[in-house]
Amino acid sequence: MDEIIDVSRLGDLKNYSVTAVFQPRWDNVLLMTPYDRKRTYILTTDGKELVLEQPLQEVLRNFGKFAGVHQIEMQTLYSIVKGQTMGIIAGHYELVPTCGRGNCRVAYYMAHHIDHYQLNQENNGVLITFKGCDQKLITVAVETCMKTFERLLHQAHEVGKIQLESVKNLCNSFGIGNNEVTYFTCAATDHEQFLHRKQYERVFMDQILKVVSRTADRCYGEDLTADFYKQLRRILGRY
Repeated sequence: MDEIIDVSRLGDLKNYSVTAVFQPRWDNVLLMTPYDRKRTYILTTDGKELVLEQPLQEVLRNFGKFAGVHQIEMQTLYSIVKGQTMGIIAGHYELVPTCGRGNCRVAYYMAHHIDHYQLNQENNGVLITFKGCDQKLITVAVETCMKTFERLLHQAHEVGKIQLESVKNLCNSFGIGNNEVTYFTCAATDHEQFLHRKQYERVFMDQILKVVSRTADRCYGEDLTADFYKQLRRILGRY
């Protein structure tokens, strides 16, 4: 087996490239884990090891916004699959934790880049082998038990499955046939993707606001205050 990257010994291994400008994406990251309280270790798909000058939770929060994955959506979907330790999931794209987020050894890995995984015989942890750029295999040792690893991975798959089934339902509802799917899933520019995301977010938010308004009218005979809706928009935008 080629060299194994042990993310429990990051400080013992080497001096890493430190940066404040790296943007994690679904296609350029294999794994992220705390380097220390204020910085995050990132393993990229081309095998580079970076230290980003942001704490892991901030990196995850910013990544979720960049990817257009709302925290409230994850909370809802994970509750459906009876999961409490959330990843960031978008259909086939999956950023999955290896254990609870409060564990100092937690790592978040891109499950869609996994080639295979196995038990680490040295410490009963898990060895994850990723398929990086140019099909290069990169193996990482993480500290978690196999049972927890597989449970969280399964829950992430179930969340992604619900999302993909929702897409199929929309296609059926909108009369989109198999011959049209390619047209709707073809590559878009970054600007087009941004516009599509903002449109989705507007529809998502407006639906919630209208439901709240109608419920308030039925329960109280009048609508809620403008300040309430201002706060509601702020909270929805945050999550």
